[in-house]
Amino acid sequence: MLKPTTFLILSLVALLTFSCKNDSQNPDKNETESVAVEAAPELPKKRAAKKDLTEQDIAVIKSVMARVMNDGYLKRFASYLVTAELTDLLSNNSGPFTVFGATDTAIESLPAKKRNFYSNPENKEQLIIMLKSHIVEGNYDKSTLLQTIDKSGKATIKTLAGTTLTVTKSGEGLMVSNGKGVNAKVIKGSVEGSNGSVYVVDALLNAN
Repeated sequence: MLKPTTFLILSLVALLTFSCKNDSQNPDKNETESVAVEAAPELPKKRAAKKDLTEQDIAVIKSVMARVMNDGYLKRFASYLVTAELTDLLSNNSGPFTVFGATDTAIESLPAKKRNFYSNPENKEQLIIMLKSHIVEGNYDKSTLLQTIDKSGKATIKTLAGTTLTVTKSGEGLMVSNGKGVNAKVIKGSVEGSNGSVYVVDALLNAN
């Protein structure tokens, strides 16, 4: 008769032998499962279909409104155009237009009361008039203006607000006058767009 201690030892040996036998019969089981998991193919990621740009899309991207919004000098002027809801006018296939955009510095030089006035939605109509005083119907790029100035000494153009701007040469540059005492220097331009041209000037041409 086996002693309890001897029986316990034999039982443990038998159990270990059985476990080792199973492991020896399936040595690659765990490795196979691991490889199977690692080798599982990744599901393809869904990507949004690439949209082909139409001619109208390209025109909007290259429009005078886009030129204004992408110019580092004209952030406030662009913001005013958005507030006045004039973006569609300058973005679509209408025009062509020539924009004389006032720099951020010129707008910030206005008294706080005047800046707040233009920022107030109740004064939207006055803001529209002010902005249209900087927009001319027709594409007056720099070469066109210079040719006109060379012939008659100046170029006179009418804005969408009904005011008149006079462009003259000043050394190698251009000056724009509103006929009411404001003389703005052209510091950049003309920048060509799909529906016109953009100039950057250092003063507001109408801030009444």
